[in-house]
Amino acid sequence: MSSERILERANAALDRAKARDTVVGSAKGAARRAARATKYSMIGVGAILLGAIIWGMVTPLGVGGIIITFLAMLAAIGLGIYLSNEPPVSLDMIRKVELKSLPHTTNQWLHGQRRLLPAPAQSMVDGIGVKLETLGLQLQALDEREPAALEVRRLIADELPELVNGYHRVPPALRREDRNGLNPDRQLVEGLSVVDKELQRMSEQLASGDLTKLATQGRYLELKYQGDPAA
Repeated sequence: MSSERILERANAALDRAKARDTVVGSAKGAARRAARATKYSMIGVGAILLGAIIWGMVTPLGVGGIIITFLAMLAAIGLGIYLSNEPPVSLDMIRKVELKSLPHTTNQWLHGQRRLLPAPAQSMVDGIGVKLETLGLQLQALDEREPAALEVRRLIADELPELVNGYHRVPPALRREDRNGLNPDRQLVEGLSVVDKELQRMSEQLASGDLTKLATQGRYLELKYQGDPAA
């Protein structure tokens, strides 16, 4: 098999993996919103039912009371769905949030910008969102003062938002005009591609550090409790 064919198959497999990660990330986000909506709705409905029971113990509900209770339960479900939507995130919030919450907060902001971007950029945003959520898990124990933490914050709190905002500042009529072989739409996609690759590198770097720590800890326990086999 030729090297070109092998490369073509590898790229196709990578594209399928990215698409699968995007679907999984979107499904996880939808599941979180559904769980919040269910929780808030159940709290509201439970409170209304409790109130209706107490009311019924004092005086019969009657048809009117049952109708009011039913409408109040529907309103509680609607309110639960409304409250499950996360509030919009501002750039000021991104810059001030603690490191372990930064990837999720940036992902919220980026998702809010998604519909304002060209279709190819929207696909890139979906992939970046998956990587941000993965990175968020890895940052839970990372010290804010570590060089890696500063690098992460610079990329996703400053450079990524500025890339998207820089695109928004270009008048819509000029976004597809070529200048020196490039146009803002294509520049945005290429910039997001660089961010995507950098997030992947950071995640792999952090994972490598974790694996090193795990190996070191394993060796320490081996020496402490089993003695040095080489001795």
